[in-house]
Amino acid sequence: MNLSFHGADRSVTGSCHLVECAGKRILIDCGLHQGSRELDEENAQPFGFDAAGIDYLLLTHAHLDHCGRLPLLAKRGFQGEIITTSASRELARLVMLDAAHVQEEDARYRARKAGHDAASHDKVEPLYTTLDALNCLDYFGRTAIYAQILEIATGVRATFIDAGHILGSASILLELEEQSHKTTVLFSGDLGNAGRVLLRSPATPPRSENVVMEATYGDRLHKQLGPSILMGSCKD
Repeated sequence: MNLSFHGADRSVTGSCHLVECAGKRILIDCGLHQGSRELDEENAQPFGFDAAGIDYLLLTHAHLDHCGRLPLLAKRGFQGEIITTSASRELARLVMLDAAHVQEEDARYRARKAGHDAASHDKVEPLYTTLDALNCLDYFGRTAIYAQILEIATGVRATFIDAGHILGSASILLELEEQSHKTTVLFSGDLGNAGRVLLRSPATPPRSENVVMEATYGDRLHKQLGPSILMGSCKD
């Protein structure tokens, strides 16, 4: 078994984690790095693994920093199965198509700014196109249901747990077995706050031997919802 990180390590964007077990290669998320032109350039760099060699991708949720490089993954050879909740599938479709449009617009802008004539516009390529995003949708397969175990492959089982972050968001518990050795790995995804009006509070995951947790806010505490609403009302 092996776990490696190809995004959101030493940073909090571009989530992409690779699990290798029982002869299968499973990605948890494949998001865009966001925040600066340097990170835009990092998005275009090699993944650090062979996209064509990935068997499965488990998507925690549909925010861009978790799903935004899926079209690029498919463009570079991925032909495996993407598994996520039904809501995440629908939201990811909208997010990826919008991101592709932004990539195309940005490429056209950079071409104009560089002073290229019409004949040389193809020298400035978007990271991926709308067609790439549409092609990526073909790889969405089985639908995950909260708290129900999915047999991903022999030796790999996954349970999606409501993370309460956005519609369809999930933490993912992997139960792994290879050569009689068993272990569990919990990927938190992004966790929501309790007591939301439109979303359920995050479900408590089962115990796990290993945990990969998002740490966007470090040791900071979220504000309570009540005072935040009151502050907004006072400004109005």
